Amino acid sequence: MEHTHTISAAHIRRCAGFTLIELIVALTVLAAALAGLVALYGFSVHLADEARHKLLAAEVAEAQLAALLTAPDSFAWHVDNDATAWFPITEPDVQLPFSGSSPQPDVKLIAPNVRSSNEAIYRRMYWQAWGRLPTTDASAYEITVAVGWQSRGRQRSLALTSSLARQAVPAPYEKGTEDP
Repeated sequence: MEHTHTISAAHIRRCAGFTLIELIVALTVLAAALAGLVALYGFSVHLADEARHKLLAAEVAEAQLAALLTAPDSFAWHVDNDATAWFPITEPDVQLPFSGSSPQPDVKLIAPNVRSSNEAIYRRMYWQAWGRLPTTDASAYEITVAVGWQSRGRQRSLALTSSLARQAVPAPYEKGTEDP
């Protein structure tokens, strides 16, 4: 015995595809997911940019701090009578207030376009250094180097701190004189 099924034309039209409402809902969900992915991508680009600036600022701060610690006599130590207060450390022959341009650290980069991009960032950075004695009888100065830059309209900075033996600081500056 043979069974035959008859399918009506209305049933075929109903099962043939998606309705307009189903299509609109699916496109809305897809658009929302894509918008979230685009926003996530933009945020990750922003974070990568911030991380790059912080890395380059850390390189500048390390280089400047190393220069201060290895050759303290090549800098002007503007120690006030109260050495426990913060005082500026500047390059010689610089008027206060001081903001030094950032020297580019000697870092080997493979790609020339990365080097030129980093050089542009270095040119926008500046550094400042301060020192102080934690107590009047301390045997070492506390040295802080801060590197600053502008990013997306906001001032950013990164600081590194180290110590330097008191006897390593050039004597003429420690007595409160401004000239070597």
